[in-house]
Amino acid sequence: MDVDRYRKRYEAELAKAAAPPPRRSRSRRSAAAVAPVKRAAARAEAIEAAPVEVQNLDDRVGELLAVLLDRKESVAVRSAGLQALGALDFLGPRFDPYRAAYKETLRTLATDRSRTLRERALERLALDKDRYAQDLLIRGLEHPEDALVSDARALQFLAYDDHAELAPLARRVYKRSTGVAREEALRMLATDPQSERLFTRLLKDKSEKSSIRRICASGLQSLNPQAFEKTAGKFVADDSDYDEIRATSLAALAHGREARETEPDPKLVDTAEKLTTQSRSPALRASSKRFLRATGV
Repeated sequence: MDVDRYRKRYEAELAKAAAPPPRRSRSRRSAAAVAPVKRAAARAEAIEAAPVEVQNLDDRVGELLAVLLDRKESVAVRSAGLQALGALDFLGPRFDPYRAAYKETLRTLATDRSRTLRERALERLALDKDRYAQDLLIRGLEHPEDALVSDARALQFLAYDDHAELAPLARRVYKRSTGVAREEALRMLATDPQSERLFTRLLKDKSEKSSIRRICASGLQSLNPQAFEKTAGKFVADDSDYDEIRATSLAALAHGREARETEPDPKLVDTAEKLTTQSRSPALRASSKRFLRATGV
């Protein structure tokens, strides 16, 4: 497919359609200033609303690729083009002749000056486990000054590849980050056996955010169900801990218990029975009932 030809045709059509700006008074300038925004919104809406004509895909795909590669276009219009191409991608074999050009365009957008387009292109490539996109994301995490997206988004995109060996990198991001990026790093470490001690320590730390402790509860349960049951049982019985942490622990214990045949801890069963009637937390009562059902009580 000759994308350059379509781009030239697209640019020529835009130039032809553009009328010379009329003379206007100062009182009309403020209203005229919003005209380009309205025109861009109208073009974006037209791109999104255009029907898919399978028999004319060559022209349609070529024009959309030209829109994406036109850096003079507005982000709204280019985003609409990206959305339209993403929809065409679901045509399966019918889209195969254009897939290589589509991927190459996504790789170009991955370093675009628009953060919105960069993020959307990198996500689509990451879903396809594209090595070029993965390398860009990893470089951004290793060298924050070169980052194309936030640490949190980079980790989310890299996590689409279950087989990527990224635990050491995730651990470095965890140590330097706060907020969402720190949480995403912990999620990525949930399959790393060397992170068991970290999850245990954070789970026991009542000064940690509840969201961090919930992630650690899930991670520890995946890495070492027996250790998790022992640790979580203490939280469930601790009236001074947060109800949401106790509820999360009981729900996780119930999930793990459904797949195990060993006898549950009698003390934990007794605590759960009391919580079903005495706790003021609906979530904690519900988790207690689920745990008791899973144990057969």
